[in-house]
Amino acid sequence: MSLLAYMEYFATVVECGSVTAAAERLGLSKPAVSKQLGQLELRLGVRLLNRTTRRMHLTEAGEQFYRHCRRALDEAMEAEQAVAPLQSEPQGQLRISAPQCLALSLFKTALPAFQARYPKIGLEISISGRYVDLVKDGFDAGLRIGELEDSSLIARRIAPVRSLVCAAPGYWRRHGKPTHPGELAAHNCLIYSERQQARQWGFTEKDGKAFRVAVSGNLVSDDASLLLTAARQGQGVVMGPAFMYADAVSNGELEPALEDYARPAAGLYVVYPNAPHLASKVRVFADFMQQAGLVLN
Repeated sequence: MSLLAYMEYFATVVECGSVTAAAERLGLSKPAVSKQLGQLELRLGVRLLNRTTRRMHLTEAGEQFYRHCRRALDEAMEAEQAVAPLQSEPQGQLRISAPQCLALSLFKTALPAFQARYPKIGLEISISGRYVDLVKDGFDAGLRIGELEDSSLIARRIAPVRSLVCAAPGYWRRHGKPTHPGELAAHNCLIYSERQQARQWGFTEKDGKAFRVAVSGNLVSDDASLLLTAARQGQGVVMGPAFMYADAVSNGELEPALEDYARPAAGLYVVYPNAPHLASKVRVFADFMQQAGLVLN
């Protein structure tokens, strides 16, 4: 095995914080990664890591070696990315992170068209309801809705995202349909915990003045699809992306409310790490998503 390959294993273990997490990232078994670490230490003639059943920490030699590893791996990546634009056709594996609420819309529209245009690019897609660190978790690109927390990423706006307040018709019949957002304080609201200010729902008065309403309810989750299911079953009021509720609204399972009070429009962005040389597979994905301008409202 090449020294650079050993370096990648070692750096991944250090950055993941454990052999178990590194093995999952690398797609290998835990014993296989442990074996490679042992062979690397044997090759170098020094111990790089002190490991116990509960924790792992770098030795002095390990700290020095990691700094050189990181530099060498970054330079190798830059070298690969520098020649990527010269490829006649973009290719390779593209790792993408996307929020759970976008999954269905992506598979219905954009991704099949992207794969048809770029058949040599393989897609590995991670769908999650939680914030994902693209760099730390090894993703090439991601899709984000709303305010962007990491300013180190390049962000390109794809489309606006309109929000709706909805509940099942039966819920409105039992509890009354609000005519002003302030009345939501008396309703059982289903709260998406991953949204900033999750318990403060934003609206705009008819005169254009923005305001927030404090809401509460008996169900809080980071899974948007779970909240949608609960709303369909008449458990409470939900607020979220209009595209996610479109089917339920059209078939009568959900009924919108407060449509005269516009919610602040969020944005859908494609984001990727800021690198000196952008891999062509990432560039064409970002270009495609921006040009496609997903219809999400």
